[in-house]
Amino acid sequence: MNPEVKSLLEKYITRNPNISPENQHLLWRHVGDILCSSIGGVSAVAAIHGGGSPVMEKIAITSQYDIEARKRMVKSLAGIKD
Repeated sequence: MNPEVKSLLEKYITRNPNISPENQHLLWRHVGDILCSSIGGVSAVAAIHGGGSPVMEKIAITSQYDIEARKRMVKSLAGIKD
């Protein structure tokens, strides 16, 4: 993080006190890298959901995926150490 704005970033991006602001920053940078590419957002959402209600999307995602394994994978890809 930029040392000049680090304290402001820590103040405003901290949502969960159990997750460091730096790790939250790394996660959102990683999400942005994936979803903001030219086709990344469309592919990422369409591959999982494909249409329908938000409730059915949540059911599909939570019933078919090992969420904890995905959390570990994303932390590794985003450079989060803890």
